[in-house]
Amino acid sequence: MHKTKLFALLITFLLFSFEAKAEGKRHGKLWRVSAAVLGAVTIADMHSSVGRMEANPLLQSSNGRFSNRGIALKGLIVGGALSAQWLLIRKNPNAAPYAAGINFAAAALTGAAVTHNHMLK
Repeated sequence: MHKTKLFALLITFLLFSFEAKAEGKRHGKLWRVSAAVLGAVTIADMHSSVGRMEANPLLQSSNGRFSNRGIALKGLIVGGALSAQWLLIRKNPNAAPYAAGINFAAAALTGAAVTHNHMLK
């Protein structure tokens, strides 16, 4: 569980560094909120999945469970996507609302997975 907390701390620092460099426009603010929501829901998903059987073969450890490997890969995927969006928004600020929409949709889908995981015994 300590690795999950460390990952949560790293995501928080990443989001604050994005916030410090992002433009202060309304759309940029919406994107920052969506990135924070996606980060929080991703952390909740990882927390609800640790030690359980993982359906995604990419995130499975050798015994088929979600563990350190899955945490690292999921963090890289979400962090990479947010980094790519940030670079895109720096070059084209008009893309911020579209990126925010993608982040909110991904957060909703991930939130459904969290709910599902908590309903399992």
